[in-house]
Amino acid sequence: MVVTAADYIELRKDVDRQGLLAYTPLYNLSRFLIILIVLGFFFGIILYYRTLIVAVLVSFPIAFTAIQMGFIGHDAGHGSISKKKSVNEFIGQITHSFFMGVSFTYWKRSHNLHHAEPNHEKIDPDINEGSPFSFIEAKAKQRRGLARIITRYQSFLLFPAFLFLVFTRQYESLKHIIKNSKVLVVDILLIAFHVLFFIGLFSYFLGVFAALLLYFLIFIQIGLYFGFAFIPNHLGLEVIKESNGLSFLEKQVITSRDIKGGKILSFISGHLNYQIEHHLFPNVSRKNLPKIKKIVKKFCIKRGLKYTDDSLFGAWKSVVIYLKGVGEKAGRLNVIKTASDMF
Repeated sequence: MVVTAADYIELRKDVDRQGLLAYTPLYNLSRFLIILIVLGFFFGIILYYRTLIVAVLVSFPIAFTAIQMGFIGHDAGHGSISKKKSVNEFIGQITHSFFMGVSFTYWKRSHNLHHAEPNHEKIDPDINEGSPFSFIEAKAKQRRGLARIITRYQSFLLFPAFLFLVFTRQYESLKHIIKNSKVLVVDILLIAFHVLFFIGLFSYFLGVFAALLLYFLIFIQIGLYFGFAFIPNHLGLEVIKESNGLSFLEKQVITSRDIKGGKILSFISGHLNYQIEHHLFPNVSRKNLPKIKKIVKKFCIKRGLKYTDDSLFGAWKSVVIYLKGVGEKAGRLNVIKTASDMF
C-alpha cells in the first residue's frame, strides 16, 4: 500500500481528536524545577562535607539526575515544554549550554537535522559527523589507519566509547562556536559559567584534582547513560541512501525503533523508547507518547507499514549485529599497511 502525506494528516487528526497534541506546561516545568532542587541538594552535600570520598559517592546520583535534566533540554529543543519559544530557549540553554557544556544552539541544529532526515547516509549528522565509528557501509569502506581498526572492532568498542560521549559532543560544539562566535553569545557565556561552576567553584572548595575528578566522574556516567538511551533508537534499521519519494510518515517509521519496557524504562530513558511516536510528533509532550503509541501502531499495521517494537535485549542485539556487519566492510586488517596509514 502506498503511504502518502494524506495518511500522516489523517493520523495527526486521529491523535488530535484524543487531545494528545496539547501542551502540558505544568507537568514539564514542575519536573524541571524538581530536578534543579535535587541537583542543588546533591551539590550542597559536596560543598558541605568538602571531602573527595563524598564527592565521588555523590557523583552517581548527580549523574542520574543530570540525565533527567538532559531529557528536559531535549524536549525544550523540540519546543514541547511550552508554547512560548522564549521558555523553551531558556530551559534548553540552562540544561545544555550551562549544565552539559554543549552549545544548545549547536545541538538543536544538529538534532533537528537528524529528525528531518533520520538515517539518511548523506544528511543525518548522527551517522555522519563527529564519530570515530562507522554507522554506514560507505563510511566503513573509506576508513584507513586507526579509524579502520576502530571500525573493524566497533561492535566491541562502542560501549566503552559511551564514557566519552559528552566530551566528544563538547568538542564538536566548541568547533561550531568558534565558527559562529558572533551569533552564539548566550551559548558562550553559559559555557563559560559551566567551566566556572564545575572547575572554578569546586577547585576552590575541594582542590583542583578533586574538582577535575568529580567532573570526569559525572560526565562519563552521563555519557554512558546517553548512549544507552539514544543509540538503539535507529541503528540496525533502514538506512536511506536516496529519499526515493518516501513520505514523511514512511521515513520516520521505518528508520525508528520503539523499545518495550514499561514505565521504568520510560522514566530512565526520558520516554525516548517511544521513538517512532517522538519522530512523528516531536513537539508533543512526552507524557502523551504512550497513548499516542496505541494509535500509531494500529495505524501503521493497517497500512502495511513496518513498525519496529523490540524488547530492550532485542534492540541491542540488532545494534551489535548491525555494527559488526558494517565493521566487516572495512575489510581484513593488513598490519603493515594499517600502521603505514597511521603515520
